[in-house]
Amino acid sequence: MAVSRKKKEEILAELVELFKDAKSVTFGQYAGMSVSEISDMRNEMRSQGVKFKVAKRSLFKLAAKENGIELPDEIMEGTVGAAFSFEDVVSGPKLLKASSKKVPVVKLMGGVMEGKILSIIEMKELAELPSKEELLAKFMSMMQGPLRGFQGMLNGGLSSFARALEAYAEQMPDNEANQAEKATAAEDKTSAENA
Repeated sequence: MAVSRKKKEEILAELVELFKDAKSVTFGQYAGMSVSEISDMRNEMRSQGVKFKVAKRSLFKLAAKENGIELPDEIMEGTVGAAFSFEDVVSGPKLLKASSKKVPVVKLMGGVMEGKILSIIEMKELAELPSKEELLAKFMSMMQGPLRGFQGMLNGGLSSFARALEAYAEQMPDNEANQAEKATAAEDKTSAENA
């Protein structure tokens, strides 16, 4: 079915905006996927801040060019779709790679990140990186270790000090303890009279 010129202009305008707003764009071949498989993949991507868009290669190239990016032919081979990542740079590559494991016809191609063209190898490496959430979780875990150690050291020091005082108090003869109590009581009485 032929697409009207007006519809192509609308698609191009949308792609130009997507290229402008995305943190990364990942291209992948998807020929041979069923409608339900594409729908499932799009839903999973949407839940993670990624939009999968299908268009003619010429429209992808024009939209990229509008944003100052020249897409090479090798990342635009076959029936290509693009995953636009808006929240996390690695989401698109990760999701396309995960889709390729579920549906073997999906093939991760190159992409664009911060205006730089990335090869298939670079996109695969990007797909291997932990997501932002995974990195934050690891960072929080790393920060908790030293804090727990510091807390244990403080609690251990105070506990040791309290045990030492208790042991010292038990070793004191009764008459010294009574004299100490009397001296304290006398000081309290003198303070009260002077007040």
